[in-house]
Amino acid sequence: MAAARLGSDDVVLEVGPGEGALTRVLAARGIRVGAVEIDPLRADALTREFSGTPRVAVIRGDILEKTYPEWLAAFGWQGPAVLFGNLPYNVATPILSRAVEESGAIRRVIATVQREVARRFAARPGDEGYGYLSVRASAFARPRVLFDLPPSAFRPRPKVVSSVLELSPRAPALDPAARRRALALASLGFRGRRKTLANALSSEAPRATWEEALAAVGKSVKARAEELALEDYLALAARVPAGAAGVEP
Repeated sequence: MAAARLGSDDVVLEVGPGEGALTRVLAARGIRVGAVEIDPLRADALTREFSGTPRVAVIRGDILEKTYPEWLAAFGWQGPAVLFGNLPYNVATPILSRAVEESGAIRRVIATVQREVARRFAARPGDEGYGYLSVRASAFARPRVLFDLPPSAFRPRPKVVSSVLELSPRAPALDPAARRRALALASLGFRGRRKTLANALSSEAPRATWEEALAAVGKSVKARAEELALEDYLALAARVPAGAAGVEP
């Protein structure tokens, strides 16, 4: 709760409230909470518990079935909201990715996820777990791992260590066209991560074109996808635009 920095003016979209451990703390602080719970028994129990609390509403449903603007509308609220909660670990990645990629609905994310997932979101080149997800996350948000939580913090105890992850939108946002091009290159590069990046991207332009572009942005011509940050992919995208396959090396 301290890490979330929430006040009475905030709107919180809580995903997976479960038995309401976090919901009760939010309610006690007078924060408006829209809780989405997929389990029908838990959703009904929370609805009864908070029936006399007008600033807390509970809806039974799957958070991935609607967009975040649609969920806020279902609660009768306007965003942007803070996405908050101990996420279901098996669907944490799509929940987080949509939160930062759906423009305007979510202004910040504070969520507990499996430690490895949090590390992948926040990883930079050279870090363990760095991959396409890391590049994509950094194109939309500023990820930050705040702290870890041991299995003993939960009931029932999971078999993994958890982390609290913060995602704040990039400011200013990247140009959408440049972002799409950079992410397309990163995706192609990581699909061929055993190859040099110049080889992995050769379907987009001749290998020599990519080697020249890599050298121009200060990277080795033998660099692989995991050695480049988002900023490097943006620089490559600017140097070799889409449709450059016929460019002479």
